[in-house]
Amino acid sequence: MTDAEFFDAVDAFVNLANELNNKLDTSDVSSAIMYAAARYNAFNYFATDGSTENELPTFKGCCEQYQGLLQKNMAELRKEFDQAAQQPN
Repeated sequence: MTDAEFFDAVDAFVNLANELNNKLDTSDVSSAIMYAAARYNAFNYFATDGSTENELPTFKGCCEQYQGLLQKNMAELRKEFDQAAQQPN
């Protein structure tokens, strides 16, 4: 997968979330995304490996990766929200 394909896929998920936001609260959409990601990642694990000995390392790796991605995105969005708040209306 190229970087462009990766970010096209990311944008497709974000666009769907934004669409769902028209009828659901952002917290509900966020919960649905996390549940869907966990479900799909579990499916991916069993479809590609599924071994008992790799289950805990895979689980820990996913948690660490998510934590890093969340921290990075929160820092980036904080800058955007702070800049937007400083803009005159």
